Amino acid sequence: MSSPQTNVAPTVASMFGSISYSMIAYIFLAIVIGLTVPMKIMQSGRQTAALICLVFFILIFVFYGMRWFGSGTLGNYTGSWPPIINTCPDYLLYFKRGAQPTCVDMIGVNRSGGLLKSWAKGDNPQNPPNDDAKFFPYIYSSGMNPADIKKLCVLAQQAGLTWEGITNGESCTYTPPPTVLGPGSAASSCPPAATLGVSSP
Repeated sequence: MSSPQTNVAPTVASMFGSISYSMIAYIFLAIVIGLTVPMKIMQSGRQTAALICLVFFILIFVFYGMRWFGSGTLGNYTGSWPPIINTCPDYLLYFKRGAQPTCVDMIGVNRSGGLLKSWAKGDNPQNPPNDDAKFFPYIYSSGMNPADIKKLCVLAQQAGLTWEGITNGESCTYTPPPTVLGPGSAASSCPPAATLGVSSP
């Protein structure tokens, strides 16, 4: 009774077809450099230095090998950017003024003559100031569309503030993802423009 034959040719072919020759060259170079230099140092009678050099080369080559040839997430982030946008501009604190969510400057971040004033030493959450200029009445909330985020950018710039993921102080940094229309799609998938949910007091 003959045993069933297994076809190994496709497996071998696919294995050789997926070989990265640049990775083979990198491994060869790592072995040559990683062994030659420590051996030269060891021949000069410095065994401790040779061991430290060998460990150093191993760490360096493994790190860059994973970065250049690894299939993990190191350097291959594919999610939305920025991953998180703060509720308030940089260094401002969230403060609910009655029923209205706002952001306040407790430490004097805004020194550029913007519209937002920082809280004085006597101001505190239990006894908040009545000056509207000490409250930034616009916050980020998840689900905002690009039009809303652009408005936040303009408002932050007018107030002399930076907002990680929205503005760098000079220009807007938020870039909406490109709209991809599938075959036969009749309508655009762009979200409709909407006004901010929080209005100025």
